[in-house]
Amino acid sequence: MISQLVSNIDRAWRGESLEKEAISSLELAYNCLEEAIKSAIEKREHNLGELVWKASSELEYSLFLLSMKIGEENLPKINPSSRFDPKFKGEIGPFLVSIQDLTAEAIKLLKKKLYSEAYEAARAARNGLLRLHTMLERQRKEKRKKKR
Repeated sequence: MISQLVSNIDRAWRGESLEKEAISSLELAYNCLEEAIKSAIEKREHNLGELVWKASSELEYSLFLLSMKIGEENLPKINPSSRFDPKFKGEIGPFLVSIQDLTAEAIKLLKKKLYSEAYEAARAARNGLLRLHTMLERQRKEKRKKKR
């Protein structure tokens, strides 16, 4: 995992486009989310947690690359009422779909060279996955307590 990240950063610094690398990372996140949606439907909770973590890490990497492209001083300010904010309505599957939609939106915006908007969409997707990861961990702990 770490060696892959170092390799990705190295490719970006050697002149390969930060933009292409960010798109690639967002596409990996999108694919992980596709698998996570399937896992949620099939109630494979262990696999779901791993896929959420992997998608989160890919989104985090894309945010890092976009921040390098945009420049820290030009990053969009945090806006909790963002049009991109995914809403959790009690079911994991639809929430994952909304996060996947945000990831697709980030890819589309990045391909149009709308870097700040792409960053905002990717950040909202990542934040949604962090909330989901927290909920999954809470559920896992509650199940452990019930087994004791």
